[in-house]
Amino acid sequence: MGLTPSALSRFIMGIALIGLMISATPIRSHEATGDSVATANDSVNSAFSSVYYAEQNGGDVSGLVAKLNTAILLIQNALAENATNPNAAATNFSNSTTITQQVSMASSLISNSGAAARQLRLYESLGNAVATIGIATLTYLKGDRVYRRLWYYVYKNYLVKSENE
Repeated sequence: MGLTPSALSRFIMGIALIGLMISATPIRSHEATGDSVATANDSVNSAFSSVYYAEQNGGDVSGLVAKLNTAILLIQNALAENATNPNAAATNFSNSTTITQQVSMASSLISNSGAAARQLRLYESLGNAVATIGIATLTYLKGDRVYRRLWYYVYKNYLVKSENE
C-alpha cells in the first residue's frame, strides 16, 4: 500500500510545516525582529494554502513543493543564526518571503491549468460514453441488415444444393 504522489507531497509539506512551527520561536535581535519572523511564517502559510488548492484542482505541484521547502529551510536557518548574525537572518527571512510569494503566484497558474486538464478529461469521458452508446444503438437498430448484406456479398457465388438431389 504505497502513497500516491499527491498524498506524499501533502505529507512532506505537513511535516515541514510542523517542523517550522516547532522551531519558530520569536527571537529578539537588532535586525531580524519578530515582525519579520511573523511575516515569513504568514507567507509560508499562505503559499502552502495556495499550493494545496492548486493540488486539489489537479495541478502538478511538485516544483512548488520543492520551492516551499527551500523557503522553510531558509526560515529555519535564519532562526538558527539570528542571535549570531542578524543581518544574514534578515536576508534569509526576506528571501524566504520572496520565494513564497513566487510560489503563491505560480500556484494560481498551476491551479488553472489543472482545472482545465480535469475539465478536458471530463469532456473526453463524456465523448467516449456518447460514442459507445451511439455505436451500440446503431448496432442494435441496423446490425441485422448490415450482417445480411455482408453475408450476401461474401457468399453470393456459392451454390446451395439440397441433400435430395
